[in-house]
Amino acid sequence: MSKIIVLDTETTGLSCYEDEILQLAIIDDKGECLFNEFFKPQYAKEWYEASKVNNIYPKHVADKPHINEYLPKIQEIIDQAEIIIAYNAEFDLSFLAQAGIKFHLKNQAIVDVMLEFAPIYGEWSDYFGDYKWQKLTTCTEYFEYIYPPHDALADVRATLFAYKEIEALKEKKKG
Repeated sequence: MSKIIVLDTETTGLSCYEDEILQLAIIDDKGECLFNEFFKPQYAKEWYEASKVNNIYPKHVADKPHINEYLPKIQEIIDQAEIIIAYNAEFDLSFLAQAGIKFHLKNQAIVDVMLEFAPIYGEWSDYFGDYKWQKLTTCTEYFEYIYPPHDALADVRATLFAYKEIEALKEKKKG
């Protein structure tokens, strides 16, 4: 298994306490797919607002298993990772934790590409006193990477691309 993974979720909404994961994709640092599955929510029957964004409707996941059936496989991938990369990591990791996934934060580095991109993009928020967080599509457009957003597998590939671009910028600054 890979020491570096990139993950993304598509969900029924924005609250990890009230909403559920519909899709999870995990790739390694070379872009190889380690996991990409859709799930039938255990409780939610409709998710109108989320469907408008992620294009995942109840009929698409009606015959899929619940995420619980995949937890051992997901946990195995997470356990072997030394670095976990995500775009808005807190969002994805909170949903996974709520589903039962355990993270080993003392031994695992979490890289949030969204937080690393914010100062590069440079849009200041006086309200927050910090750089404004940007959408993944804004980040990828900045780096001239075009893709179909809001599919977890496409999103992890876009996140990996953005991560590598940001790392290259860091190296350039050092050099």
